[in-house]
Amino acid sequence: MFGKLRFLLAMIVGKILEWGLRVFTGRGTNTPGIIMQKICPDILGRFTMPKLVICVTGTNGKTSTSNLVTHVLRADGRKVVNNSKGSNMAPGLVSALLTMSDLKGVVHADAAVLEVDERSSQYIYRYFTPTILLCTNLFRDSIKRNGHSEFIFDKINDYLPGKTTVLLNGNDAISGMLGNGVNNQIFYSVDRTSASTTECENTVCDITACPKCSHRLKYEYYHYHHIGVPVCPECGFRMPASTYRASDVDFEANTFVFHDKNGDKVTLPFAAGNLFNVFNVTAATAVCRMAGVSLELIGSSVSDLSAKTGRFQATQAGTRKIVSMLFKNQNPISGSQSLNYLRNIRGEKDVVLVVTDSKDKVHGHEDISWLYDTDFDTLRSDEVKHVLIGGTRCYDVALRLVLEGVDEQKLLLYPEYDALAKDICGKTGNYSTVVIYFELYAVPVVEQLKKALLGRTDG
Repeated sequence: MFGKLRFLLAMIVGKILEWGLRVFTGRGTNTPGIIMQKICPDILGRFTMPKLVICVTGTNGKTSTSNLVTHVLRADGRKVVNNSKGSNMAPGLVSALLTMSDLKGVVHADAAVLEVDERSSQYIYRYFTPTILLCTNLFRDSIKRNGHSEFIFDKINDYLPGKTTVLLNGNDAISGMLGNGVNNQIFYSVDRTSASTTECENTVCDITACPKCSHRLKYEYYHYHHIGVPVCPECGFRMPASTYRASDVDFEANTFVFHDKNGDKVTLPFAAGNLFNVFNVTAATAVCRMAGVSLELIGSSVSDLSAKTGRFQATQAGTRKIVSMLFKNQNPISGSQSLNYLRNIRGEKDVVLVVTDSKDKVHGHEDISWLYDTDFDTLRSDEVKHVLIGGTRCYDVALRLVLEGVDEQKLLLYPEYDALAKDICGKTGNYSTVVIYFELYAVPVVEQLKKALLGRTDG
């Protein structure tokens, strides 16, 4: 009885907080969830969930993929609750479920699409069983918090409910082993592309030993880092056949062909030059097919949602183009793939790096090892004329670039973001493109830089 009263009190308080925040700030946060969990610690397990619960986890691609799944399901006429406006930890999920539930905790939706932080598995899956769990990939990320990808694998695998169907990346020999021998596993993958290589060209390759016999793996080809087709010459290990796959990736037309288990196929778009996005769209489409959405509807609904979340934006200012792209702090794979986008921008350009901590007192830390796992080789190009580096750790970034072989004469350092915003127009040349890379908490800084650049329309 006491538990029910605590739950009801938490729901009432949460509803009031959610209403107030929505009315007075115009946005959702995880604050209601934090307060509600303090009142009723097991509140996440007291909601009556929809019949279809889709959880999306993994190192990279969680937000893009879960948002795309939500977008397509809504286009299919379904009422969907998701946590795009909150965090991907337990309080954020509570806040999201609150928005579409009554005071009894019944979630009035056809489906829940929930982005879940990998480390939070132990605090979330103990309370409810996902119908489908999609894991996009597992890489090294935020080493101080996450250790290594194998450590994160164990966090997910140890708390993965046995009744959950897992949708796994068939090109990833780490996350692709989740639920092995316990869960119903379904795989998706991307066929070889014109950008695939026979040797790993990246600094980091997180799995080189066979997960079965520990002998050295060989790869038929690599997409990037350890994502590809691994095989073990000793025991014959290879990833299971994929039920869903992407083929005919066209980097000029920015399209690929999606194949489902019935042999049906549809041509889908992806963000220019972004192989990450091919995997995200393939995964999202596979989830939607598992949820019964037609290929025809998916084909007409799939779009690049990154601009809507602010993670990739392109703006024209006179004759100059301003591109801003997320470069996740402490995440070398995200950073490497974002920098790889420079290969798709023809002509001379300037690059701005706002990739260290933008709020040092709040999110600061001493670890900079991730910089040495990140591939900065694209900045060596003669087409990159200047590299402007902002933030208190600009000297650490500059040292890493010099060690990478980037011409030191290109580097301009700004420990203070205000000084960078003041100088950005005068220091960048009259080139066709300025590319701003920013970490997650630097959005206000990016807006400040854009405002300065947009004030100059003479090119």
